[in-house]
Amino acid sequence: MSNEHNTVVLGFDALDFDYLDRFESSLPNFAALRESGVEAPLESTFPPWTGSAWPSMYTGTDPSHHGVYGFFHHTDDYPDEDVLVTRDHVRKPAVWNYLTALEEPVVVLNVPVTHPAEPVEGVLVPGYLAHEEDAGYPEGVRDELSNALGEEYRIYSAAETSEECEDERGSSLDLIRMRGAAAEYLLTEYDWRVAIVQVQKTDTVFHEFDDRATFRRAYERADDVLGRVREAASEANVVVCSDHGMGRVDGYTVYINEILRDAGFVETTTDSSGPSLMTEKATLTGKAADDVAGGGATGTRSVTGQVVSAATATLGRVGISPGDAYALATRLGVGDFLSEVLPYEAVSAASEGVDWANSTAYCRSVELGVRVNLAGREPAGVVTPEEYEGVRDELIRTLSNLRTPDDDPVFEWVRRREDVYDGPYAEYACDVLFMPAEMNHVLSTNLIGQRFVPVDDHDHQRDGVFVAAGPAFEDADPAAVPDRFSLTDVAPIAMASAGLDVPARMTGEVPAGLLSASVSRADYGEVPFGTDAAEDPTDDGSVEERLSDLGYI
Repeated sequence: MSNEHNTVVLGFDALDFDYLDRFESSLPNFAALRESGVEAPLESTFPPWTGSAWPSMYTGTDPSHHGVYGFFHHTDDYPDEDVLVTRDHVRKPAVWNYLTALEEPVVVLNVPVTHPAEPVEGVLVPGYLAHEEDAGYPEGVRDELSNALGEEYRIYSAAETSEECEDERGSSLDLIRMRGAAAEYLLTEYDWRVAIVQVQKTDTVFHEFDDRATFRRAYERADDVLGRVREAASEANVVVCSDHGMGRVDGYTVYINEILRDAGFVETTTDSSGPSLMTEKATLTGKAADDVAGGGATGTRSVTGQVVSAATATLGRVGISPGDAYALATRLGVGDFLSEVLPYEAVSAASEGVDWANSTAYCRSVELGVRVNLAGREPAGVVTPEEYEGVRDELIRTLSNLRTPDDDPVFEWVRRREDVYDGPYAEYACDVLFMPAEMNHVLSTNLIGQRFVPVDDHDHQRDGVFVAAGPAFEDADPAAVPDRFSLTDVAPIAMASAGLDVPARMTGEVPAGLLSASVSRADYGEVPFGTDAAEDPTDDGSVEERLSDLGYI
């Protein structure tokens, strides 16, 4: 079919202009797209995590409008009852829901937080956060893909799902290749007005490895995917985007609950529990928890972690905390080695935990904010409504004044949630929010007896990548196009570049001067989405919420 009025969105997790520039000589397809199209930094949503950012991309709304702020869906209970997010926790229609309402065909491949697969006018294969065995739509599409590719189609790499695969690097790179082959097949064999394809491993290689050669190889594989997609898309518009950027972080791991404990907000217990991103990986891959706790396919780190756990537990009995042990190891030059095992096993085995019910305020897993233990909201809240604003004032003062061991501010800003969000689900955000200075620190909720530990790693940056080319962008006015776009702009751009009205409920915009044609908005009414979109819901095997990425620990 002719694709000249169609749009394909190709999302690469954590794609960053810095690395596109560094590896330009071996990225011919990216170079050609950038030369012929329009590009700009793409500001991620707050927080810039995969679990909340991709729903922001595909709904065209920020977290306060779609209700997902990270990887966990927080229940009305304490964090030990939280579950990981699914499509049903995202409370807004996606691009494909609007097209389905118009009876326009779509292709959706590997986009995070799209399980359980909802019925669409076309095909949807779920991605990151789904279980490896989760089905797509229509029924049997994953088997179809496997037959077409001549190999089993996978959501996760062989190293993540098989104890027999010891080559984690090669497995990750191979998954990028597979994604390109799957995209080429679906874009060629199915009709589509808008297609959305995502590649995840361009993020995880930065969390799992630390060598320039691997990063380059991952970008080269991504370049191959782009080439295959452009060829399959023919005359269609091509939009490349990323949910956030990626860069070196050489500040500190900030143990936020230690800081809150020192300030009198956190109480501790030896019985604390809560959902862990690492333990959730076991449910995703079907492997034993101790096989994944260290992150490696062979379990080598897991064995080492058991040794370190025993050692730190022994130290704890004579008054030396895991944090003290880590600080000493850093001074002795072995901190990098211990950092791979301490956060996952030693700390959890030897340290205290947060006593959720008796604390005044605390930080939950993988959040950029603090939750107040409010009476009437939390099951055993200790802060009365009359005390609430005073507690928030004190939290803001404490965190705003917090400085690193180098006497630099830890946070760029600390604010009430209503000063950051304006959507109907703003109340689901933490009560007090903060942004690490220059995104050069990482947060940990563990209690290890230390407030700061130096870090040297790669982690998320606020600005990702936007590059677009095709008939709809040919007459773009560079002088009028803003210097920076928002991630929530991608969905409106996808709709408008395909010649469709932008849904009124999308908060993102089509930047002025970007498209050749004029842009119009329309009220699509009540568009079914998620489980509610199914006319005849079926049981796909009791879909569970899960997570794979090690980088957020």
